[in-house]
Amino acid sequence: MNSLSLSFKTAVTGLVTLALLASAQSLLASPQSLPAETSSSWENEAAAGVSLAKGNSDNLSYNLHLLSAYEFDNIEAKLGADWHYAENNDVKNTDSFKAYGEYRYLLNDRSYLGTNTSYLVDDITDIDYRIDLGVVAGYYLLKNKDQKLSFEAGPGYVWQDQADITDDYLTLRFALRYEQQLAQRSKLWFSSIYTPAADDFSDYLLSAEAGIDTAINDHWAIRTAIRYQYDSTPAPDRQSGDTLLTVGLRYALGSYPEKDAPNGKIPDPSDSGPEAIQDDWTSTAALTLSMADGNSDNLNTTASYDAALRRDAGEFFFTGTYSYAEADSTASADSLITRTQFNKLLSERTYLGMGLGLLRDDIADIDYRITPAVTLGHYFIKEDNMTLSFEVGPGYTFEKVGAITDDYFSIVAGEKFVWEINKRISLKQSLTGHINPSETDDYNLVADIALDTDLTKHLSWRIAASWSFDNTPAADRDKDDITLSSGIAVKF
Repeated sequence: MNSLSLSFKTAVTGLVTLALLASAQSLLASPQSLPAETSSSWENEAAAGVSLAKGNSDNLSYNLHLLSAYEFDNIEAKLGADWHYAENNDVKNTDSFKAYGEYRYLLNDRSYLGTNTSYLVDDITDIDYRIDLGVVAGYYLLKNKDQKLSFEAGPGYVWQDQADITDDYLTLRFALRYEQQLAQRSKLWFSSIYTPAADDFSDYLLSAEAGIDTAINDHWAIRTAIRYQYDSTPAPDRQSGDTLLTVGLRYALGSYPEKDAPNGKIPDPSDSGPEAIQDDWTSTAALTLSMADGNSDNLNTTASYDAALRRDAGEFFFTGTYSYAEADSTASADSLITRTQFNKLLSERTYLGMGLGLLRDDIADIDYRITPAVTLGHYFIKEDNMTLSFEVGPGYTFEKVGAITDDYFSIVAGEKFVWEINKRISLKQSLTGHINPSETDDYNLVADIALDTDLTKHLSWRIAASWSFDNTPAADRDKDDITLSSGIAVKF
């Protein structure tokens, strides 16, 4: 069966499973299940993430997460689904789908009885299906409005088809779960599930996941999770362990619970209103990362640093970004971009700038491209919380592309936009272009955009995208490269 049909089968199976889960949710929340005077206590959320490199690098990964959580009186329930997919150079190397459901009946404030079920399909590890069904007895070791820690154990049964071998057997289930409300807008969670065969503890499946949610506003949040799964008896020619790091946005399908509500599971945002762009020195270092290791083998990372000095007489700016990616231990991205500029303010809005740019891109076969320039610029917008500037001027280019060295007079143009959206969210965007006036088809463009959301006074979550275009690339290289990533930024 080819990969397209397998992906289609996974998607269809997932839709059917989600339909069954939705039916179960409707039944649990129906008037027959709840007193007439109460409303449903379901909290619904959806999350999605993507990491992309396109052009001379060609990597794609995305994930989808759906969850419904329910609490009312002495009943707790969860219904959810996750789908992870990735490919490198159009070859699929991650494709897994899991749907799950849990039900707990509280005997008292700490003890409970419950049942659980899950359905797993993983094309890369050759699991056509794995169905787990079990019952458990559990206990909350910690339980208050800020944190929960529970442990549960019980018998179960598995039906599976792995590497065209069907099997079914009795299992045991041991699970540990922890949730911590870090602040009004951030929540941390961890879970670990160990399911050995009842008659052979060397035959087991271990899965662990940890993550953090940080709210942006009443509906949107940033969700980051790392998942590890270990199969002690994998299919032939498959590895036992798989690690997956996912980053993305989560959307609550309904308003956030009141921040003082003890059972609210979705973090509540705070702080609004614009903040002034800071004068004097400011600097930020950021690291974005996506990773799959095991049967899937991908790494995408970007490290960046930017600094700014703003004073009445002048401004200084520096930006530097290094990107690296590999698949199956082969590099698919390796680039460094830096830009240094000093602006002498001629008036409140007009300035004379002197800048130096550097580009090295191993995959695009650019050993170096150095571009000093002098520009005349103007701020078309210069408010306390927003600036927009354009500049243009003469420069000179020194480069070695495809083992050919060259130098020539060039025209440099640039645009920069900074917006402090509110006290927690800021946006930065820039576009720089170089053209050889003696050969007008010889030009290149570089664009960047980054959205930062504050987690603490010095930590932010960054979603970033970049695009570079070279109209005269090295032989056998693409003209443009696109990257999309997310990660942590540290403000100094």
